[in-house]
Amino acid sequence: MTKYIHYILLALCTLLFVPSCNFLDEEPRSGQTEQSVITSASALHHSAVLTLYDHIGGSEDGKGLQGTYCGIYDLQTFSSDEAIIPVRGGDWLDGGLWMDLYYHTWQPDNEVCLNAWVYLYQLVGLCNRSMALLDTYKHLLTDEQYAAYTAEVRAVRALCYTYLLDLFARVPIVTDYDISVSDIRQAERSEVFRFVWTELQQAYPYLPDERSNSRGEYYGRVTQPVVAFLLMKLALNAEVWTDDDWTDEAAPDGAEIMLNCEGAERNAWQAVRHYGECIISSVANYDLCESQINCFAVYNEDAVENIFTIPMDPAVYRNRFKNHFRSLHYQHAAALGYGGENGSCATQQTLDVFGYGTAARDCRFATTFFADVIRIDGKPLILSNGDTLVYQPREVKPVLTGSPFVATAGARMKKYAFDPAGIFDGQLRNTDIVLFRFADVLLMIAEAKVRMGESGQDEFDRVRVREALALMVGVQPREATLENIYYERWLELMWEGWHRQDMIRFGRYAATAAQRYEQVFPIPQVALQTNTNLRQNKGYE
Repeated sequence: MTKYIHYILLALCTLLFVPSCNFLDEEPRSGQTEQSVITSASALHHSAVLTLYDHIGGSEDGKGLQGTYCGIYDLQTFSSDEAIIPVRGGDWLDGGLWMDLYYHTWQPDNEVCLNAWVYLYQLVGLCNRSMALLDTYKHLLTDEQYAAYTAEVRAVRALCYTYLLDLFARVPIVTDYDISVSDIRQAERSEVFRFVWTELQQAYPYLPDERSNSRGEYYGRVTQPVVAFLLMKLALNAEVWTDDDWTDEAAPDGAEIMLNCEGAERNAWQAVRHYGECIISSVANYDLCESQINCFAVYNEDAVENIFTIPMDPAVYRNRFKNHFRSLHYQHAAALGYGGENGSCATQQTLDVFGYGTAARDCRFATTFFADVIRIDGKPLILSNGDTLVYQPREVKPVLTGSPFVATAGARMKKYAFDPAGIFDGQLRNTDIVLFRFADVLLMIAEAKVRMGESGQDEFDRVRVREALALMVGVQPREATLENIYYERWLELMWEGWHRQDMIRFGRYAATAAQRYEQVFPIPQVALQTNTNLRQNKGYE
C-alpha cells in the first residue's frame, strides 16, 4: 500500500496549504501497488470509505471531533462561558493558551485554531482521495454500491465542512485531491453553507436509515439520521452561517432563508422541524433514555437516545477520551483507578444556571458534576495530607495562584461513567463518546417552533421533565420561551461541545458590538503565509 499512502500524503500537503514535504521525493520501497490491493468491491469499500472513520476520533492531541486536547472541542467549550481551565499555581499556564480562549484574546498563531484547521483539512483531503479512488475503480462496483459509497464519503466531507463553517466561516471549498495551491480560493460563508447543505441533501437518499451508535455494520458511521441531525444544525444556525458580514448589526432572518428540503422549499425553521421529524420517524426508533445517565453509561452502544458516537473499546480502538483526565484532582482520579491533571471545571455562570447552592438546584447537577465532599464507595476521600477532598465550586476564578483553593476550586466533570476496565489513565475505555443525541433533536424542534411563533412546549417538557421523573423529584413548570430554551440547552448539553454555538445564535457570545468578529476564529497564520489567495477574517488583520 506504499503507493496509496504516497498519494494520500501528497494530497494532504497540498490541501493543508503548507510547503511540500521532502519525504514525497522518496521512492516507494514496497512492490505492492494500489492496483494490486484494490481488486474487489469489498477492498475498495474498506480503502475508500471505512478507513475514513479512523479519523473521527483521535489518539493524538488536536485530532478527532472530541476526546483529545487542543482541538475542536476545546475551541467550542473553553471559549464559551460554560467551562474554564484556570491557572492553578504552576499548572495550566501553558503560555496563556487557556486564558486566551477564556478571555477571547486568541490570535492567528493560536495553536488550538491551527490544530482544528489542519485536522479538518486532513480529513477533507482523505475524503477527496476516496472520491478519486471510487471513480478510478468504479468498474468493481454496481451502480447501487457506487451511489452509496460516494454518498457516504461526501457526507463525511460535509461533516468536516460543517465544523469549518462554524469555526472559521470563510474557508476554501476543495473537492479535488490533486488541486494546485494557486487554484484554491476562499469561499464566502454563505457559499460554504450552501455547499454543505447541498452535499448532505444529495447524499441523504443513498444512505441507510440505520442506527449508527449500535455495534454492527453501521457502527460509528454516517447514516440517514446522522445526516438529518447535521441538516437540523445547519438550518438552526442558518441566520449566523449564511451571514457574510457577521461584524455588522444586520443578520439574515431564518423565516426568510429558503432551503431545498428533498424537493420542497422550506424556511430555516421549517427545515429544522422537517429533519427532526425524519429522525423521529426513522426505523431506528430514537427516543429519550429513562435518564441522561444511560446515554453516558460504560456500555452505551445501545442507548436509544444516542445518534452518532465515536466508538470506544480499549482492545480495538485507539480513540482517547481525556476530559475526565483533564478535570479531576490527582488523588480523586487515582481513587477511581485513573490519572488526573486537576484542571477544567464549571464557571460561575454555569453554577448559576444549575442553581447550585439554592433550593432550586437542577437535579442534573449531581450527574453532571463532582462537587463538595467527594466520596468513594460511600466514604469521604482522604488526601495524602489528611484532609478530606472537598471541591469548592464557588471559589473558581481564572487565576487561582495563591488561593487556598488552588487545587480544589471548581465543580469537575462527571457526566461520563467511569469504566473500571479503562486503561492509560482511563483515556482508553468502553464508553463511546457521544456526539449527537435525541434530546438535542427535541430542543432544536422546540426552538424552531418558538422562533416561528408557535409553541415548543411539548418537546421542551419532554427533555426538562425526563430527569426529574427518573429521580422521582419535583420540577417547577417553565414556559418554553427562547430564553428558557437557551438555558435548558445549557443544562442538558453541558460538556458536550455545543455551548459556544448556542451563545452565538442567541446573541450572547460577544460582550459588545465591537467584538462581534470573535464569533469566528482567525484563519491560522501558517495557512495565510503559504497560500496568498487566503484573506484573514475581519478583526484579525
